[in-house]
Amino acid sequence: MNPLEKLLAAGQLAQAHAEAKKILARQPTNRDALVVLARLTLLQGNLPQAEELITKAEAQGPTGDTLLLRANVAAQKGQLDVALKAYQQVMAKEPKRAEAHFGRGMMLIKQDKTEQALESLAKAAQLDPANAVFHYRLGQVQLEAGKDAEGLATLRQVISQHPRFMPAYLSLSHALASGDDLLGAKRVLEQGLKEIPRHPRLLGTLTVLSMALRDVNASYKAASALAASRPRDPDAQANLAQLMLARGQYQQVLHLCRTMDSLGLATESLKMAEATCYEAEEPPAYDKAVAAYEAGMGLAPDGWRAANNLGQLLLRMAEENGAQHLTRALTVLEEAVRRAPQRPEPLLNLALAFARAEQPAKAREQVKKVLALPLPETDEVRQEAARLEQALAKA
Repeated sequence: MNPLEKLLAAGQLAQAHAEAKKILARQPTNRDALVVLARLTLLQGNLPQAEELITKAEAQGPTGDTLLLRANVAAQKGQLDVALKAYQQVMAKEPKRAEAHFGRGMMLIKQDKTEQALESLAKAAQLDPANAVFHYRLGQVQLEAGKDAEGLATLRQVISQHPRFMPAYLSLSHALASGDDLLGAKRVLEQGLKEIPRHPRLLGTLTVLSMALRDVNASYKAASALAASRPRDPDAQANLAQLMLARGQYQQVLHLCRTMDSLGLATESLKMAEATCYEAEEPPAYDKAVAAYEAGMGLAPDGWRAANNLGQLLLRMAEENGAQHLTRALTVLEEAVRRAPQRPEPLLNLALAFARAEQPAKAREQVKKVLALPLPETDEVRQEAARLEQALAKA
């Protein structure tokens, strides 16, 4: 793995971009730099520029790297056969290239060729046993194919080997909830929150499951009946949407939210449910989720929840895609605090954002506000604020 690839693998995208540009300024035909820059450009959704960079990288002939990029471009354009052919070309050149087997599997599942897709995804997972995404998608497809025992086992393996890989907790809990094992689903989410404290999607799903556990079938049936009898009641529809989210019924939730939107009856809660669906897509549709949260903020000028969740989403985007989203996260979380100055959640999230932005004095100020609230010692927000206070003191 060359130095640029190592930067990408470490998630240092901005540095990888800067280093690639420096290399190309000295060596305009440097293939490694062109490939890395093309990958980063694809992440930004700029297909024409990515294709231009790929063409330059292929000046001396295609390689496994450039063919993978060609396949990625074709897949994003919806050209499944073209992408599939490119992945197969990589496999012919490099039979042990795990990314090619994985890409082939993803194209095949989109063409409803489930058994072939499973073979490719299983091969990718075998070739790269440390890759959480490969195993995660294998587990998802196994579940979609009705291979429940295998899918559950694969997702549990992902959690065991990658305890901070959040999507696996959600998929496993949704699968268990769909099989009416709500207690098992709840335990999975609680395990996830131990590894990733206060993650909003884990918390949200756990809250809904905890309510539903009072009577699983009755809760869902009652919510469905109420929503059917009150089709223009936003609260009834939002309640049903939350229960659907707990069961992983994202498409049904999106349909419900869009229907209410078309009737002019959207609310903050419905927009937050819609945003959750976009975040659950593979890969996450961050732009759509951001837009949904923004709409939720506009629908509830005094509400803090959509602003708080949007701030947390922007923080995750900053961690995954570079720091360009951090400034906006600070602005949004400051707005959440303005709307609800006594709520501990936005105060703590703002403190975390200031700490991430290397503004320790402001972070300590927000932490003190959280600790001054009348929260029990066992409260998770208070405990995390105390941990952050200690970390800031050591910095």
